[in-house]
Amino acid sequence: MAATKYATGLRITDGALNAASPKDAALATATATLVEGATITSEKNAFNPILAEGGKTAITIKRTKIRLTGTGTNDFLGTGAGILARDGAALVLTDSTIETNGPISSALVAAENATVKIYGSKLVANGGPLPADYKPRIGPGMMEPPAPLGLVGTARTLLAMSNSRTYVYNSTIEADGWGALSTDAAGDALYLEANDCVIRVRRAGYGTYADFGVNVVVNRSSIDSGGMMGIIAGKARTRYDGVTGTAADNVMMIHSVMAFDITEQATFEIANSNVVAGGSALLVKSANANLAIASSKVASAKNVLLEVRKNDDANATKTNGKPVPGVLLTVTNSELQGGIIDTDPDRTTMVVLDHASLTGALKDVTLAIKGGGKWTANENSVVTAADSATLGAIDATAGVTVQVRGAGVSAPRKLPSGGSLVFSG
Repeated sequence: MAATKYATGLRITDGALNAASPKDAALATATATLVEGATITSEKNAFNPILAEGGKTAITIKRTKIRLTGTGTNDFLGTGAGILARDGAALVLTDSTIETNGPISSALVAAENATVKIYGSKLVANGGPLPADYKPRIGPGMMEPPAPLGLVGTARTLLAMSNSRTYVYNSTIEADGWGALSTDAAGDALYLEANDCVIRVRRAGYGTYADFGVNVVVNRSSIDSGGMMGIIAGKARTRYDGVTGTAADNVMMIHSVMAFDITEQATFEIANSNVVAGGSALLVKSANANLAIASSKVASAKNVLLEVRKNDDANATKTNGKPVPGVLLTVTNSELQGGIIDTDPDRTTMVVLDHASLTGALKDVTLAIKGGGKWTANENSVVTAADSATLGAIDATAGVTVQVRGAGVSAPRKLPSGGSLVFSG
């Protein structure tokens, strides 16, 4: 970024303001520490209305309206973003609106150790048609999501990169597709948090994305997506607490592509939430994952709570037969429905029900039940019991057979709801 030439409306560099010409910015107040009541519109390509940079910059932007209809050139560099904060700058945005209408024109980009706080604002990225000469690529300069993700759209609304810290409060983050709250080129200390927000993706995209090394937290917010609520890539963490919403595909999709370490593990925690997916609620593709559902309702129209399978991405991580951690799902204080299926030949899946109940089919998973938990199979199932105590908490509906490995069931027996339990050696 330091070597990039930016065309700007307002540029604040280490506490010094470089104001734009009147045609680029209608300003009520503009100083090195405060921009208030500004209206900035532009049809230029690769134009940045406000750029804040340098560790000596601490800028507050209030009651400002930004509208762009130009094309970005590289969102990894933040060119074409409504606001770009970089190189250790501190920026506060409040009671403002940013709308962009062009490919890879983000509403806001935070990068290079910048700290951004957003209050009571609305950020929208509508994307736009790709240039006629655009050739698909992955990495800097890409103008659409990587094809294996199965997403559409040409812009990410809020893009956080390179160890930045971004906090969003009481705001709306909306994307046409691709992504609403996105991360990339993360570093190892990137943090992105949304509180009491509306997060919306109109078409097939994602609400949140946690790239390798990222920590994403969403509290007391709604996420509605024409694709996925969230994606985690590699060793990263996402926590939803008090989240409501729907996703056409998954609540969370976890994948690993060309892992640095085949033992890397993603973490997803969801608590005090009520969410519904059109497909498998949780989907793990050729990845290791630590999943936790607490005091929540997580539902799937497909009736699959968790699906573990191989990744159809040609660059997916290969284990080459070496042992990996696999997938762990822990459910506490929740009553859930939906099957759990593991068809990934490289990974095992373990499910722990702790003061929780689950109704659904289990296929090729290890099961542990404690704290008065219960599992009821409503389709034929095959499980490995973690211990003998788990057997007493298994039930099945009439006509359903549960095959149990490793628990010493020597003869078939009837279960309370009419199904059968058999030993599968």
